[in-house]
Amino acid sequence: MAWLQLIIALGMLTAGCDHIMYQRFEKSMWTNYIHLNDVKLGMSKADVVGIMGPPGIKEDGDYRGGHYTIYFYLTHSMDFPESNTVRNGFTPLVFQKNRLVGMGKRDYRQAVDRPEADSVPKQDDSYSRTH
Repeated sequence: MAWLQLIIALGMLTAGCDHIMYQRFEKSMWTNYIHLNDVKLGMSKADVVGIMGPPGIKEDGDYRGGHYTIYFYLTHSMDFPESNTVRNGFTPLVFQKNRLVGMGKRDYRQAVDRPEADSVPKQDDSYSRTH
């Protein structure tokens, strides 16, 4: 009898939901994520495009460290603090002189001379400090 009441209660709760939030999943996103394992530093742009396909976004620019080309591939549905993604789930691949010199958020920010945002609150790590 308790199970029946639980099922009825859950049915009533979900009946009022117009929109269920779930993480976006796209086949191309998963494929890009898997193919990143085959990409190695030092590869040429042509080698990377041969593995990954054309980038979702391409950025060129001259920065303090020289001229960079950045390819962005969608690998996640969103950014989160510990991820290597920028721009809502895109993983950047950083090229200089036609060679891959970096992958991920840290290498991208270093190439374009954008330090980590100081306004992002640091996580409280009180557990590791006390144990």
